[in-house]
Amino acid sequence: MKTLFRLMDRGGTIWLDKSWQKKVGNSNQAGAGRTFKYLCQAKYLLELGSDRFQVTDLAKINLLQEIVKTRKPDGKLRLVIFDIPEKLKRNRNHFRRHLAEMGFKMQQQSVWVSQYPCEDLVSLVVKYHGLGKYVELIIGKLAIIR
Repeated sequence: MKTLFRLMDRGGTIWLDKSWQKKVGNSNQAGAGRTFKYLCQAKYLLELGSDRFQVTDLAKINLLQEIVKTRKPDGKLRLVIFDIPEKLKRNRNHFRRHLAEMGFKMQQQSVWVSQYPCEDLVSLVVKYHGLGKYVELIIGKLAIIR
């Protein structure tokens, strides 16, 4: 999965050159061919053409920690506040785990804070879990009060 992240461009597209196509096409290649086939079958990659693939939302969610490692704090604070009902407990727990993977720190059970620019990832995870009406993201400047 980490190799997948290194191969994709800003738009989430992966371009394969001729050497990769030969490896993927050759069924005798133990490593690259099977791994690439697995990524397609597991719905981590969506084929756009003969040499282009799109990284899916599911793959991006599984790569959250790697994506966040490449980002630097920008002086703003991201505050995620949520009130997810008990009937969606499983989704709530997965959502908390994903927030932790994105670098958020828990202030209270349903209040998490991060200094990394990750609005796109938060919206991706919220959409993936279907929690849109239960989650709020607030972005503000960090101020020190003495």
